[in-house]
Amino acid sequence: MKSLPRNARIRGEPFLPNRFIFGDAVDEQGLEGTEYLVHTESPAFVCRLVGNDDTDFPGRERDGLASAVLFDDEENLTVYVCNLRLRLFDFNFYDEIEPSVGELQEICDEAMRVYQQLHKAYADRDAAGPEPREMRTGPTKPLPPAERQLAVGRLAEQARQAVGKPMEAAQLAAAVQMALLAGDQAVFTEAQLSLGGETAARQLLVNSARDAVAFPEVMRKDGHVVSFELWALPFAFSRSQGGVWWHFPRLESLEVALADALEVPEKSILWISPTLFTVDMLNERACQDLVQLAPVMDAGCDFAPLDPDSSRATYEAARKTSEPQLVMSWIPFLVERGALPPDRARRLARRALDAAMPLVQQAIAAEMEYGEAELFAPLPWWEALSSGMRAWNRKRLGVSVALLATSQGGIEKLEAVAEYQPEIQGYEVGLRLKGGEEIAARVPWLVVPDVAPDRDASWRDLSDCLREAGIPLSQSVARLH
Repeated sequence: MKSLPRNARIRGEPFLPNRFIFGDAVDEQGLEGTEYLVHTESPAFVCRLVGNDDTDFPGRERDGLASAVLFDDEENLTVYVCNLRLRLFDFNFYDEIEPSVGELQEICDEAMRVYQQLHKAYADRDAAGPEPREMRTGPTKPLPPAERQLAVGRLAEQARQAVGKPMEAAQLAAAVQMALLAGDQAVFTEAQLSLGGETAARQLLVNSARDAVAFPEVMRKDGHVVSFELWALPFAFSRSQGGVWWHFPRLESLEVALADALEVPEKSILWISPTLFTVDMLNERACQDLVQLAPVMDAGCDFAPLDPDSSRATYEAARKTSEPQLVMSWIPFLVERGALPPDRARRLARRALDAAMPLVQQAIAAEMEYGEAELFAPLPWWEALSSGMRAWNRKRLGVSVALLATSQGGIEKLEAVAEYQPEIQGYEVGLRLKGGEEIAARVPWLVVPDVAPDRDASWRDLSDCLREAGIPLSQSVARLH
């Protein structure tokens, strides 16, 4: 490549353009209401194209393409119409050859056939979805027991040393991020559990992990550091079959619509993760693998929390079974740090939901059958988990209480007993008549997924919910002997 002098003559290139070119144009008011057709061969011309045209002409009902070239006396215009409900008008010719009516009609007929091919190509492209991207899984590297204990001890000691010391706290944040990225989930988990009696140190350690997830930073190969915030759209849906799939490439189409609805600056990043996370997926690794999301997406890849091939095989087998289920999930998205203030997101939440819901439904339906669905307002990651889980727990419990109260003569006749079930990471709430022993309905009340799930907070939330409803609650403790 080299620069050309300003007075240099530009020669035409030997590569001829396509014979028919279709496209849009903008004016002072924005996008014009018509498309344009450019015919590049002789006789070269440009004209406007509109659809939904029902002009009557002889032969319109004929099978196949039927057309006519007409003259509009009122507008003093020559128009081409056809039974594809398309109209061409405002013909502007660019060489000395002016075609006859028959010649123009033949050219326009051919243009309409090409136009049909163009729309078929668009439809095929949309049906195929976006180009598949590389799937990257996070590392899962359990350390040998002795090394793990050393790593746990070092991390816990760093947390103790960092209490009240900003410099040490910054070093702790880096150590926590390295521990989460290393792939041994037990290191952080055991470190925070070992600090159970040291509230300040444990809270500092947990907050460092939560910040590593919520405010990721990615260092690129050129040394440039990009700071992100992790947000999410809580998404609840029902399925009549077993299994849940988690990778939806068409969610990529949501990026522009969501960025526009939330008024994210044009040059700022907003990336939608095509990987959807369910409660079970988050609980499986205690949200720790979310630290992998930003670097994987920044590299132009899709994050796979599970092995895609084996996970797909499991899903395909499960979807053949009848297993009605309600699923709570989250669609994560990354926003460049500072590009989306929370107050603006709250103010524009309704507009964002209106723009996002149709695209989310299309993306999910392209990969997985589902029944009813509900999309919640976009929120920063940890708020999205908390508010989404809180709303979902209340909704399921409320439906069960309402149905039982109707059949038993009123809500005042009910009481609840809850027992923590580790296998579901939550409480199983049993509803029964006051004074009775038989459980009439069972409802799960799940703990909010977290790097350090707070079982006590979940119990308090359940207690508050039932207290507001006027239903007494007691706790049942499982006895092993």
